[in-house]
Amino acid sequence: MKKMKYIIAALFMIILSCEEDDSPVVLPLANLSANSEVPMDGSGNVTIKASAQGAESYTFDFGDGTTGQSLTGYIVKTYEMAGQNSYTVTITANGADGSTITETIQVSVDIPEMTSELVTFLTNGDSKTWYIAAAQPGHLGLGPAREGIDGDWWYPKWYSAMAFEKCGSEISDCFCDDELTFSLNSAGEVSYELDNKGQTFFNVGHKDVVGGTADEDSCYDFDTSGSKTVTMSMVGGNVPEGETTGMQMDFSDGGFMSYYVGSSSYEILSISEDLLYVRTYDTENPDLAWYHRFTTAPPTGGGGEESLETVFTNLVWSDEFDVDGAPNPANWTYDLGAGGWGNGEAQSYTDDPENVKVEGGMLKITAKGSGDGGGATHYYDDVTLVATGGATSSIEDFEGTAPPFEAFGGASTEVIDNPDATGENTSVKVAQSIKPVGAEVWAGSFFDLDTPLDLANSTSISIKTWSPAVGAVVRLKIEDKGDNTKFIEIDANTTVAEAWETLTFDLSAAAPAVDPTFNYDRFVLFFDFGVSPTGDAAYTSARIKSEGLQEFTYGRVEIRAKLPSAGGTWPALWALGANFSTVGWPDSGEIDIMEHVGNNPNVPSSALHYPGNFAGTAVTASTSVPTATSEFHNYTVEWTTDSIKFVVDDELVHLSFENTSDTPFNSDFFFIMNIAMGGTLGGSIDPAFTEDTMEVDYIRVYQ
Repeated sequence: MKKMKYIIAALFMIILSCEEDDSPVVLPLANLSANSEVPMDGSGNVTIKASAQGAESYTFDFGDGTTGQSLTGYIVKTYEMAGQNSYTVTITANGADGSTITETIQVSVDIPEMTSELVTFLTNGDSKTWYIAAAQPGHLGLGPAREGIDGDWWYPKWYSAMAFEKCGSEISDCFCDDELTFSLNSAGEVSYELDNKGQTFFNVGHKDVVGGTADEDSCYDFDTSGSKTVTMSMVGGNVPEGETTGMQMDFSDGGFMSYYVGSSSYEILSISEDLLYVRTYDTENPDLAWYHRFTTAPPTGGGGEESLETVFTNLVWSDEFDVDGAPNPANWTYDLGAGGWGNGEAQSYTDDPENVKVEGGMLKITAKGSGDGGGATHYYDDVTLVATGGATSSIEDFEGTAPPFEAFGGASTEVIDNPDATGENTSVKVAQSIKPVGAEVWAGSFFDLDTPLDLANSTSISIKTWSPAVGAVVRLKIEDKGDNTKFIEIDANTTVAEAWETLTFDLSAAAPAVDPTFNYDRFVLFFDFGVSPTGDAAYTSARIKSEGLQEFTYGRVEIRAKLPSAGGTWPALWALGANFSTVGWPDSGEIDIMEHVGNNPNVPSSALHYPGNFAGTAVTASTSVPTATSEFHNYTVEWTTDSIKFVVDDELVHLSFENTSDTPFNSDFFFIMNIAMGGTLGGSIDPAFTEDTMEVDYIRVYQ
């Protein structure tokens, strides 16, 4: 019994002793291991991971004269020495009792050097300033991301923000006078400074950076002061051979090159003493790549320094418009009808004397407003996704903040008060879609979704619609906004007129079939799909052409004209390749001697369109003519085998283009004169518009 008492007492003392000592068990240092992860992008960012039993912290000697510490054993080291270099990294694990154990690993890092040739091209050995190559093809373009996409395509421009007439539009002309200076210091390092004269041209997806409100790309006040450093890294991924130097420039502190898409890295596609071509990726949508072309030649918009010295003095053809009546049928015929041929214009072209005539020694082309006009107006609401099993979720009901609609093909969409709050839809707000006379048969609009739709686990989409007629085709298209080749389309037909009904779009009938790997985050809707709106056009105008009658190769073409000024007018004096009917546009080539936008008055522009450089990537420039809408001026193109130059009043060349045997500008062209209304360049039409006229005194061709 005494022994048992002693044993119990001893156990009791041990328990008390354990309760009084809460110190953790300290394990001895042991088993230190380490490894590294070296990316192949040339960034020099090496991840080192170390672990050891009993370690409280780790210290690192990176082998390049620098050290680091980590409590967890995880650390990222950025090596900066260019070239292929190997470093011995020493890792020390530190124990709580002051003990240490050490391990070493070898790290091989390959950082591309900025070659002396690249440095020379960028800095001229000291300092060099680059400018937007407004007269060069591809000075601002949108194309494919590098990974997984072959070929060279240009993103379809459905929305007005991407009209691309950058140097001739008030919302974007700040883009065209930027100065980008690269300098070389005594240590051989390259620095960079952007002088954008106080304004930056912002991609609409990044307008929140400056608190912007515009629904399209716009210029905003944005401070870009301060010098940035330029380092080089290797370009990874599927880079087509011969289309890149294999290197990209990385700018410090958020540096960028003129157009703001959130990126500070630019892949060098090609570089020479006077031309720099780069590609960068939108941080909001990395599936899209932006292409920029820069030159060492200062911009010439508004009048350059070159005076035109013509080589053509022999007058070979003219129309002086000195006989009243219809334009001379030996010189002119007409384009008739609506649609604007892809530009989403609002007018219908006629040969009516009210729209085109010769009077008092002048050709007069008049655009007229004819009231409300025809077309069709539809409404829709309560876009709902129906899941497998019957559960529903709202895609959009238009009662809150309206989505930013983007229209195309001449249609328009906005949120309004419900005009017929009866029957199936008594909600307050609905979407209104207008397809006016003159719109394309495929006109419609879209809005983007914050979260992609789960169509793989859904059966249908329902939409409340209001249509003026029975049997109207409503086409629903849902696509990946980053890659519009990934989409589905479903049609439904209206069954009642002038009343609300719910249309159901069966996802099992989608063409192509729903693919669960796609991001379905863009909602596109077409009303009266495939149908041209009927009724009297809201706007009429005229477009005359010399096709098949008067056609020329090379020469000096001079047109004396006074331009309309009303908002929404888009007059043009231009020429189209005579092989247009067989090869189509842009293969035929297009020479825009003069275009003018009433919403940006007295700033006429010139442009060249041809394969690879058309619409949004055309070669363009503009100049200021303060009295373009109140007085007559001479608009001239000098066209030779070697160059195409544009001037106003025989003064300074505002656009000069190097013509070669590879362009389509070496065969016959015919002339066109017209006034368009609205569209991709004309913009919004003044609601009070009634009519406005372009007067042409003469057209003369010298060879």
